[in-house]
Amino acid sequence: MSQQTRQMVWEENCFFTYDNTRNVSLTDQSWNALDCALIERTEKIGIRTDPEHTPAAIAARMLEYNYHHYTMYICEHPDNREQKRISQLSLQEATETTFECPVNLIIAAEGKLPPRPFGIPEEGFEALNGPTKMPTKALIRLMMLNQLKLQQYTSFWDIGSCTGSVSIEAKLQFPHLKVTAFELNPQGQRLMDINSRRFGTPGIELAIGDFVKQDLYAYPAPDAVFIDGYGKRLKEMILFISEVLLPGGIIVMNCIKPEDKPLFIEGARDAGLEMLPINRIALNYYSTIEILKAIAPAN
Repeated sequence: MSQQTRQMVWEENCFFTYDNTRNVSLTDQSWNALDCALIERTEKIGIRTDPEHTPAAIAARMLEYNYHHYTMYICEHPDNREQKRISQLSLQEATETTFECPVNLIIAAEGKLPPRPFGIPEEGFEALNGPTKMPTKALIRLMMLNQLKLQQYTSFWDIGSCTGSVSIEAKLQFPHLKVTAFELNPQGQRLMDINSRRFGTPGIELAIGDFVKQDLYAYPAPDAVFIDGYGKRLKEMILFISEVLLPGGIIVMNCIKPEDKPLFIEGARDAGLEMLPINRIALNYYSTIEILKAIAPAN
């Protein structure tokens, strides 16, 4: 599209309908709509901004999460013919520029965007030392996400996130999800910062500390929960989750230790949840893993 054509588009106030542009608004104080469009590899995005979500802030966020394959087209004072000004900048240039409000803009991909990752190999993640601190194996991670059926849910909790591999894979495959990760180890903050930026998954909220001491009402209520870290308090944790689990919500856990299975079943029963059929998988030299699932009443 030539500069002359772009000028005509602006002048006719067709900015948000031209040429299959996907329109998002950041005027609700949330990055969610833009994050989703970026993760889905949208080639052209029209954005309505506000004083907080400025072109400079948008460009900085995109660069932070490795979405650098875009050029920014910015229109200041779009409804004022005398003050209207149009700029074409790289993302880096946009971070260093101040614009007069109100501002509308388009970000357009330059060339072919890289494909969205699927089943990220575990060696791709920054991890803590030790075999128990490694990311969840890619095949097990994908099987677990399949069991959660996240396409039909809106808010996902990953308890015991460690490297963030499950949260990141969930956000990549289901960008609409609001993902909240919980991790006891303070090192989880560093790992999530590194890995979420490495794989382009903005918007994951991380809570560090003992899960059963968290104020769960401070986070978006979940309708899908994965338990990966629970110490010796599995039953207590399930009861704790059930207090905020949305109607029809599901809790899933990969069970490796035989002694954990009855604890999960008892916890689900005490919480008034219904156990779903158990799936069993075996991968390479690992022992059989049982995928335990419990669902909340629909109403």
